[in-house]
Amino acid sequence: MLKSGIYMQLAPVLFGCGTLARAGEKAKETGITKALLVADPALLRTGRAEELAALLAGAGISATLWADVETDTPEHTVKAAAAIARAAQIDGVVAIGGGSTLDTAKAIAVVAANSDDILREIPAYLSGRKSYPVQPFPLLLIPTTSGTGSESTFVAVVTSDVLDCKIGLPCPPAFAIVDPCLTLGVPPLVTAFTGMDAFSHANEALTEQRNTPHADLLAYEAIRLVSRWLPVAVKDGSNLEAREHLALASNYAGIAFNESGVHLGHTVAHALGHALHIPHGICCALVTPALIEFTAKAHPEKIRRIGDAMGQPVHSDNPADTGRRVAALVRTLARETGLPSLAAQGFAKEQILAVKPAVYGHPLSTAYDGVITEQDVEHVLSSMYDNYL
Repeated sequence: MLKSGIYMQLAPVLFGCGTLARAGEKAKETGITKALLVADPALLRTGRAEELAALLAGAGISATLWADVETDTPEHTVKAAAAIARAAQIDGVVAIGGGSTLDTAKAIAVVAANSDDILREIPAYLSGRKSYPVQPFPLLLIPTTSGTGSESTFVAVVTSDVLDCKIGLPCPPAFAIVDPCLTLGVPPLVTAFTGMDAFSHANEALTEQRNTPHADLLAYEAIRLVSRWLPVAVKDGSNLEAREHLALASNYAGIAFNESGVHLGHTVAHALGHALHIPHGICCALVTPALIEFTAKAHPEKIRRIGDAMGQPVHSDNPADTGRRVAALVRTLARETGLPSLAAQGFAKEQILAVKPAVYGHPLSTAYDGVITEQDVEHVLSSMYDNYL
């Protein structure tokens, strides 16, 4: 019997090369007249932020540019931008950039419409125990990397000062523009770990408690696209066909995990990212094979289908063997794209195992559709370190 569940997509997505040109039109349709334009410093150097400001101006929308985004969305950046947004009396937020930029924009939309106090009670808003006093400003999100899928998810991942960890602050977008042409300049390493981030979203969505057949459909297609096109894009960043397929994969995976969810793998990635400042996508890439070995025990058929999606079917009736063989495929993909091991990055195994208390029993970990013991967490962390060399 198929599982019951709700099919959903938060906001419309305009997809295709050249669609950035319609940003002014779409921002106007969402009701924005005075925007905070959020970008990262790199976008200033490419001229994309100025191009977007001109498009907004062409639609009659004034824009205040803020480009002090930092990796992992620390609270102080959100507060600083929110103060600027309030002073400018904005009524909407438009963001262009990678995952941290989009997450920062989402958090700004909440905090600027309310107050900095929102950041002190993130768990209450994430759990639904509290609602925002004022609705967040409408958001138009434009990704320039293919990985986070943040343009189609309901949370902004921020680094909380109060909790001393990374956590999701709810704020759904109003509209997204996914223009693959914007990813043509992304360097090989960033292309690799953002692509594997999308793979990890799809993988975890398959075995989360709220999983649905609709999420599965998107997740398996995202895995197929990443497996086929990520090595191509890493080798030749100007290959537009590869960039188009990866942009689509990232968005599909974002919709899948927004509908279903992520679990243990992302708890590990958030903990390691916070403690050791390892890029999120690299953490996701390295933990995913270890997680596949673990989840194959309870979900062997779903893991077997990952092999099918990767174009390398695994024929085994043994769940542990299925897990090992599919995990090996994912490790090969990550190595092929040049992602370094934790040891090669200079980390000791003890540093990795030290995050176990932050992972075991974390609410995100317990979203897994199965039982997780403390020993399981230690085994996943150990495998993540030992088996990717």
